[in-house]
Amino acid sequence: MTARRDPRALTPVERPAPDETRAQRIAYRAYLLMERVAIGADERVGRAAFSLLGRAAHRLAPGVRATVSGNLAHVLGRPADSPLVRAATREAFDLYARYWFETFRARTFSEEEIRRRFHIEGLEHVDRAMEAGGGCIMALPHMGNWDVAGQFMAMSGYRLVSVAEELRPPRLARLFLRHRQALGMEILVLDDSKQIGLQLAQLLSENAALALVADRDLGGRGVEVEMFGAPRTVPAGPALLSLSTGAPLMPSSVHTVAGGWRCIIGAPLKIERSGSMRDDVTRMTRALAEEFERGIAANPVDWHMFQPAWPDVPGGPAGDGDRPGGRDAPLLNPE
Repeated sequence: MTARRDPRALTPVERPAPDETRAQRIAYRAYLLMERVAIGADERVGRAAFSLLGRAAHRLAPGVRATVSGNLAHVLGRPADSPLVRAATREAFDLYARYWFETFRARTFSEEEIRRRFHIEGLEHVDRAMEAGGGCIMALPHMGNWDVAGQFMAMSGYRLVSVAEELRPPRLARLFLRHRQALGMEILVLDDSKQIGLQLAQLLSENAALALVADRDLGGRGVEVEMFGAPRTVPAGPALLSLSTGAPLMPSSVHTVAGGWRCIIGAPLKIERSGSMRDDVTRMTRALAEEFERGIAANPVDWHMFQPAWPDVPGGPAGDGDRPGGRDAPLLNPE
């Protein structure tokens, strides 16, 4: 188990590698600066600075703004240029700025503050799984603040393990690895090897709780599902892991509320086995997507999806390396 780092310790500045691109250097410096402002500044000053950053990003990043508007147009069932979608897009940027402030600021929160501000429903499903001894899988969309959720679980004595996208430059990946370790989580890096599934299965056998953010199909090999009336793909991994290990798969979501967060852990998904693993994975993944859809519909502007979630959304296929949140120097949405 990874030892928890000093939560307030700032990430040491690393020198750039010779092959870093200009965009990668900018991304690294931007996140390093955000960490320092969020942790070191007076809270009111920090919140104001990040709020200004959110408004500036909305105004000055038309490509990303078009992507968010396109996603929200699907969710809200209105044209991307409608007043409703335009207003929702502005609010989505505001909430995303709040996410970034609070995810770094969380390292300064006391346990009492976390417990006061973080409200959780359905934790009994996790406890039952822990009693059974085979671990559990919580799958969730990019909503609310999943980092604070991980911090709460680790603080509460659960062995919480998550998976992070392999980012470039490597020093940016190390920044986020240190950050999440400081919150008490164990992190596995998702690379191109096939070992990640075996590692996760081993962790489940050790009765770990896995938290997998699973509403983006990074590899392009996911299951086609229907969400908000249109087809898209989501990862098959959570369902495959659940069906192959017997660990319960629990659809979960985190919602931003006034003064804090609300987390909902759903009951384990159950399907009747057909004898075909492929078919069973498809059916369970589609059931999971239905739960994601309900969670997103409850507060669409709290869905931090800053890459195209559907093929017709501006910005190209989700997960492209040159888009914010792709593998190359993400500027807005690293895992």
